[in-house]
This record gives sequence, C-alpha cells and structure tokens, in this order.
Amino acid sequence: MEGITIIETAALQALMTKIEIMSDQFNQITQELKESKSPYMNSKQVMMITGKSKTWLNGNKHLIGFSKETGSLTFKRSDVLEFMEHNYFKAKKS
Repeated sequence: MEGITIIETAALQALMTKIEIMSDQFNQITQELKESKSPYMNSKQVMMITGKSKTWLNGNKHLIGFSKETGSLTFKRSDVLEFMEHNYFKAKKS
C-alpha cells in the first residue's frame, strides 16, 4: 500500500544535500579507480606514489623510464611500480 508522506522542508533539504554529497564522492572514487587502472601516469600521479618532488622526478626520470612525446612527461605505471619495488629494502628481523 502506497500513500503520502509529509516531511518537513528542512529535513527534505538535508536529505537532498546528503545525496548530492554522496553522488560527488561516488563520482570522485569512480574517477580515481579509472585512473588507477590506466597503464600510463602523469608526473603528478608519479609524485603522489613515490612521495618525491617534481625536481627529484625531473632529475631521476631516466631511472624510471618515461616518454615526452605528448609534450609532457608520461610514465608507464608498471615501470613506476617496478622502480619502487627495486629500491625497497626490507629490514632483517633480529
């Protein structure tokens, strides 16, 4: 059985605001997931993964591997991850 529900305007507006916020968050997460599956990364994405500055990245890009065909630096995600793994040293347990 369906009927009519009366709700205060303030409560309805608060609910609508929450739905809009959730929609924005969903769109942001979806975009991040799409980017994380992309085989290529830009400098900003590499800096976020490595925690290094743009100066460091420009000086060491040859150690990772890059392309500048499009006018800006492009890195293969697999090369960046391989670089990070190669330079990771695990402490020995005592």
